[in-house]
Amino acid sequence: MGAVMVDTGAAAAEWGRIKQQKKGETDKQKQKKTPEPVEDVQHTPEPKQVEEQVDVQKQQEIEKQKQLEQQKQKEQQARQEAAEKAQAEAEAKAKKAAEAAKLKADAEAKRLAAAAKQAEEEAKAKAEAEAKAKADAKAKEAKAKSEAEAKAKAEAEAKAKADAKAKADAEAKAKAEAKAKADAKAKADAKAKQSALDDFLNGGDVGGGSASSGGNANKAGSQGSGASLGAGDGGKVGDQYGAVIKREIKRRFLKDPSFAGKICSVRIQLARDGTITGYERVSGPDDICTAALSAVARTKKVPAPPSDDVYNKYKNPIIDFDLK
Repeated sequence: MGAVMVDTGAAAAEWGRIKQQKKGETDKQKQKKTPEPVEDVQHTPEPKQVEEQVDVQKQQEIEKQKQLEQQKQKEQQARQEAAEKAQAEAEAKAKKAAEAAKLKADAEAKRLAAAAKQAEEEAKAKAEAEAKAKADAKAKEAKAKSEAEAKAKAEAEAKAKADAKAKADAEAKAKAEAKAKADAKAKADAKAKQSALDDFLNGGDVGGGSASSGGNANKAGSQGSGASLGAGDGGKVGDQYGAVIKREIKRRFLKDPSFAGKICSVRIQLARDGTITGYERVSGPDDICTAALSAVARTKKVPAPPSDDVYNKYKNPIIDFDLK
């Protein structure tokens, strides 16, 4: 409990009032006890009377002291009661003031707490709103970026696809044109070769005469390993075809003076349509054989044999390469 403030002025006033009241009562008692004046009679009291008077006076004095003591006790009690009353009133007043202050403080604390809570909620709501707005903006930006990237990717893919298609179309067209040109050239070459072969075959003396383009005497190649096409073969239709094979391949034979006095023999394998399917060196030095094999490889195909009999005879011919 806190300190109790006592109103000393009120206590003093109360004590003065009680004291004055007690004084009035004492004065009244004195007036009652004071004997009325009597005539002054000259007489001499007796000793017994004097003793009685002394006893009465002593008794009166004792009574007076007793009354004074009682009065003093009453005054003391009155002062005590007044002080206690004043203290009780002060304590009650202080308690009431403390309660009022507590109620006021509690109300203020509640008000401040409510205000703080409201401010916190408002700040939280504001922060959440700002965070949501920021997240929405970020999501919107990410969506726009994703859509833009997807659009750019789709456009790039479409362009790449279109470019690839255009390139493929161009390549296919170029390939088709090249193939058509190659086919036309191959067809023309085959036709020219066949025509040359026909002219060659039809222009010579079949059975022992000379060919119109060469007049070289042919001799039959060895059996079993294919016909041997020497530098001066001539004779029958098959031998004339052998000369055509040799002439077609030797057109691509790159001669060199160092090949003088050297001969390279190469065996080739022909398909029925004249395609060279394989070849191998039979004999000869490396330098001239390298040039001979290169000529065979670049030829790839010769005119087709005019008949199966001719093909069977010349499907594995041996060609001799020299400087002649």
